[in-house]
Amino acid sequence: MGAMNEPYALGSMNAGDGAHLLALTRSVGWHFSVKQPDLYLRTGLVVGHRDGEKWISCAGFYAYGQALASIGHLIVDPAYQGQGLGKRLMLHCLAEAAKTGSAVTLVSTKSGFPLYTSLGFQTVGYAHRFLYDVPAEGLRHERSSSAEGDLVPLNEAVLPEVIEMDQTAAGVRRERVLRSIDEHKISGWAVRDSSGAMQGYGFARAKDDILVVGPLVSSDADMAVRLLKVLIAEWQGRIQLDVPGVQVSFQDRLRGLDFRETSVSPQMLLGASSLPGRRELLFALADPAFG
Repeated sequence: MGAMNEPYALGSMNAGDGAHLLALTRSVGWHFSVKQPDLYLRTGLVVGHRDGEKWISCAGFYAYGQALASIGHLIVDPAYQGQGLGKRLMLHCLAEAAKTGSAVTLVSTKSGFPLYTSLGFQTVGYAHRFLYDVPAEGLRHERSSSAEGDLVPLNEAVLPEVIEMDQTAAGVRRERVLRSIDEHKISGWAVRDSSGAMQGYGFARAKDDILVVGPLVSSDADMAVRLLKVLIAEWQGRIQLDVPGVQVSFQDRLRGLDFRETSVSPQMLLGASSLPGRRELLFALADPAFG
């Protein structure tokens, strides 16, 4: 809890605080769906300050064993900004990470960058956000030939293999994140090769009228595009994905499919020189909050 001389109590949000988290996101103009806070509150530790009964700040802390933790959605209500609440939240999260000695990653907003830099975070990559507006006549659904690998719908039976492949790509076990995303998914697909070994997978979930694709993990860019097409095949509306900067050819493919790049955000790291895992297999982030 907060020190005696701090005017606002620091505490943890619980599963029933989704409406408060949603109100905070809207206070700073972020577009969260009504269901989105549940994804964060059930997956990690969400801390914040309260003024009486009102939550006036928040930050999510997502720990992956002892190797890595991610910090996301650091928000301070505009009426309470300029009092150091954001820095206090960051220091609280970094103290949590220090308990296991884990490195900490985050995807920075423009406004948060000076704070993160002042705390020692270094930029180790970039997340490129791509958007696509599905035309009124809908998408042409291209079926892949079975010779290119068998598409398998993601279900409970396949999930353990997905968790293993994700661990290879991300370098840490993110079972809790993946199970939460699985519960929120609109679609999920995996690809097996002729021997039955998993070669890639992807999830898509709804954020109101936006379909968010991620994580998308694949052995190559061609397969990543095929997975993307089947994930978005039934969607009417807008499609969004956050692509790591190293996936240059995949980004070019997206532009060729009329996706447009709308923002580039630094991916930052503290406590290590590079992110773990085989990041060349990661084509779309699970969520900026999850690293």
